[in-house]
Amino acid sequence: MQPEMGMRVTPALLNLAQMLTLPILELHQLIEQELADNPALEEVEAADTPCLDCGGPLVGGLCLRCVGAESPGEGQQSAASEETDPLLFVAAPRSLSESLLRDLYASLPEQDHVIAMTLVGSLDDHGFLTEDLELLAATLSVPLGRVQMVLQRLCELGPPGIATRDTRECLLAQIDALAAQGVSCPFARTLVAHYLEDLGAGRFKQIARALKMTSEDLDAARAFIRRQLWPYPMQAAGGEAATLQRTRYRTADIVISRHDDDFVVEVPLSPRRFLQLSPLYKDLARQTAALAEHERAHVQTYIARARLFLINLRQREHTLKRIGEALIARQGAFLRNGVRDLAPLTRSEIAAELDLHESTVSRAIADKSALLPNGTLMAISEFFVVARGVQDRLRELVANEPCPLSDEQLAQLLAKQGHPIARRTVAKYRDIMRIPPSHMR
Repeated sequence: MQPEMGMRVTPALLNLAQMLTLPILELHQLIEQELADNPALEEVEAADTPCLDCGGPLVGGLCLRCVGAESPGEGQQSAASEETDPLLFVAAPRSLSESLLRDLYASLPEQDHVIAMTLVGSLDDHGFLTEDLELLAATLSVPLGRVQMVLQRLCELGPPGIATRDTRECLLAQIDALAAQGVSCPFARTLVAHYLEDLGAGRFKQIARALKMTSEDLDAARAFIRRQLWPYPMQAAGGEAATLQRTRYRTADIVISRHDDDFVVEVPLSPRRFLQLSPLYKDLARQTAALAEHERAHVQTYIARARLFLINLRQREHTLKRIGEALIARQGAFLRNGVRDLAPLTRSEIAAELDLHESTVSRAIADKSALLPNGTLMAISEFFVVARGVQDRLRELVANEPCPLSDEQLAQLLAKQGHPIARRTVAKYRDIMRIPPSHMR
């Protein structure tokens, strides 16, 4: 027998790995589920009055930024005392409603912000609009046309089918959004518009006879509806049933902003929503000796679960911010000048620089988006795709070609510009960018 070093997969590590893989909207759904299941975890709102020292949010009379500072000031000594739980407050990510309001405020004049807030506040848990537009317009004392204009903007910015009235209208809106992307299926719109109840009841022969379609066409339309559509707009936001052919609604997981000549990374968090351990359960945890055995087990189980959830939530934010800072340090030229200055970069290099495992970096950036300084929303994985610069030059060559050039000629021109790639690589990039071959251009 001899001692041996090894790694052990703990439940805490598994929970953190799961949380790292979630985009911000799915993370918000996980938080809502945990708040519903765990009585030791609760949500609090920040006060309207900011901190006098740093301008940060005040929760329970304490400033979140000052509590987390390394050297608290004289007014924050109580926050740094041993009695204060280190997990007193953890900022929650922005909810879908907050993300929608932020986008609407940026695209609407200030006088329409109240209408936007009312419409978003009228959405139910599924994302349906339950209020009558005429009633909303009368309540706000604004013309009905203005409310309809803001509603149209909300439908454009939100997930497909948001603010619709029912499942049928939601599915039709998603079919229209897919058609605009070039994805369609014969009979799908007709089935949803006129035969949705018959589909649910399994009356397929009657539908086929009524529409004079073959069973193969009906099966294809049913498969399209199952794969591409969701009955509720919030499912489209969460992406639980998303496929490769479907472009999901996205919101930024990290925000990169420019200050003078430097770039700053921020993980978007709600300015008002914070999670904390329940004060009641913390008091019960201090009095476990006076509790019955089953009550003691209940308190300890849920306190430990809430602590683990808050630790993992904070660790996720910290990991995303570190990765974002490493990316802007390596890809500053790309952020300033565009895709052609995208530097070669791998996940293993970022992992070695941050002293993380490569799988941790992969999980942290999987299916997540970054808001760039120019306002573009881009997948974080694009920072690691050097071919984007070559593809951009290839697109420019095709757009400016005097006559249709072959893949071999395009490869030679790219080589002169400093990108020596093979002809078959040009053909692959052309297929990815949906550029037809020379005899079809």
